[in-house]
Amino acid sequence: MFHARHFFPWQSDMTPKDCATPRPSFLIFVTEPFVADDIATTLGETYPGARIECVQDHDAALAALSGLPQVEMAIVAMTPEEAQTSDLGRTLSDRQARIVLMGIEAEDHGEASGFAVLHRPFRTADLLAMLRIAGC
Repeated sequence: MFHARHFFPWQSDMTPKDCATPRPSFLIFVTEPFVADDIATTLGETYPGARIECVQDHDAALAALSGLPQVEMAIVAMTPEEAQTSDLGRTLSDRQARIVLMGIEAEDHGEASGFAVLHRPFRTADLLAMLRIAGC
């Protein structure tokens, strides 16, 4: 089981001024470890000092949320229906996290359901553009 915690304390005083929280927190729930690590690395380089939780399953994502006071953005491998009806999706919505979906069904129906979608294959520039659109 893949679970990684990324924290980049050596640059914590360099957090971008336009992000809503001084030390933003991100949840990455993606089943492919390489993809999750790529997203985490990009977030860590873009938001030095950010708290980044990477998990590979629903239960681990819920557990990770208990340790995060606020979640700026959650990048999750979920269908639009799961994002609306699952415990994880409702918890993220209740906490006002920006939800970005990944996966085949998300790519096919996510935007029509009102979600941001990170389409695969994606480039670093695509992820950065999504962050700007989300207000981070």
